[in-house]
Amino acid sequence: MREILETERLTLREITKADLPILFGIFGDVQSMGFYPRAKSFEETEAWFEKLAFRSYKEQGFGLWGIVERATGELIGDCGLTLQQTPRGLEPEIGYHLRREWLGRGYAAEAAAACRDFGLASLGFERIVSIVSPENVPSLRVAARIHQRWEKYRTVTAAGAEVDRFLFISERDVGEAADHVPSAEARVALVEGDALLLMRRRETES
Repeated sequence: MREILETERLTLREITKADLPILFGIFGDVQSMGFYPRAKSFEETEAWFEKLAFRSYKEQGFGLWGIVERATGELIGDCGLTLQQTPRGLEPEIGYHLRREWLGRGYAAEAAAACRDFGLASLGFERIVSIVSPENVPSLRVAARIHQRWEKYRTVTAAGAEVDRFLFISERDVGEAADHVPSAEARVALVEGDALLLMRRRETES
């Protein structure tokens, strides 16, 4: 398996077929998949990584990578870059999933920030995004910490439901605008307020 990058506490490497039973511990878990339509079967998990990892490595040169805790060598989840549809078309998006017992340690933000930097510096992307549902407060906080700014938009799910999404954005060349980016703590507070207002508005509309 090929190692992609390292952080202070983590190694991100290519996922192999042997990793799938461990990753199914996330994707087959109802609580972990709380912001997805439902938990996945093992076959659905395998298809997910066939598309977003194995095939993406070959066709795009990137994809979802395994997150390994360096201190223990244990696979604790996945994080990486995949092409996802946004209002501007297909864009590289940071996605991640962690086993529940590894949450709350700052690993998601550490892995996601490393993917952001790798994509902008080594893969040559001009812009990298994260797409987050307003109800998914933990992921809103992670995205607000690692990205420069965000926008809100509405889209339609595969089931035909109209939903709101936050589009977090990091750009390679921001020039003087970078001097005016609020601190990570301020961004988290701002996006939590935005999400609360958005959900209240949807409640009144319904």
